[in-house]
Order: sequence, then structure tokens, then C-alpha cells
Amino acid sequence: MRPVHRDDGELCGYVTSYEGHWRAVSVFGGVLDDADSDEAAERIVVEIGLAALAERWLLVTDGDPDGEIVCIVEASPDGVTLAIGYYSFDGAPMRHVSRAELASGQVTVRRLG
Repeated sequence: MRPVHRDDGELCGYVTSYEGHWRAVSVFGGVLDDADSDEAAERIVVEIGLAALAERWLLVTDGDPDGEIVCIVEASPDGVTLAIGYYSFDGAPMRHVSRAELASGQVTVRRLG
């Protein structure tokens, strides 16, 4: 994975090749979108990589292939903490997904939209 930074040095996400195309990936390793070229994937990362963290995402695990809607509570290059459901509030069920879980393919966190 190739890191993508804003002009001020802030990490926005990563670009990686995936099954013959390019993938724009968030700072924690969640899928932002697929692209036809490296340059297009980089544009996606720069334009929406950080803003997308405030959106709703889909958490898909081997045990639940339909997935569930989640909100990102905290994201870092090491993983992501998710609130299960449409809203994050005190007492909401949470789940931490490590970068290793995402890399293994056992868990996918994909941007909706």
C-alpha cells in the first residue's frame, strides 16, 4: 500500500492494487472506492479519505455476509473502533477491528455511498 498525504503532510489514506484495478483505502484500511488508475485512486483518497470517516460504513464479517451499518468512533493506521448502528452514543455497542483483521479478509469495512 502506498500512503497518500495532503499538502500539509496529513495522512489521508492509501492506494493499493487489487485484483487488476486500483483501490482507494482509508487510514485504517477500509475500502473507500475502486478506481481505473493509480491517479484516480489517489484523487479519491485526497478528496474524501478523511471526510468519509464521518459517514456510515458497512461492517461485513464471515459470520454475517449481509453486514451491518456502523459509525467510526476512532480510526488510526492500526485499526478502527466502530459503533454498531446508525448513531454513536453513550452505551452503543462497539467493536474494534484491527488492521490485521482487515488485511486477512475476515472482516471488511466498506464505505457506503
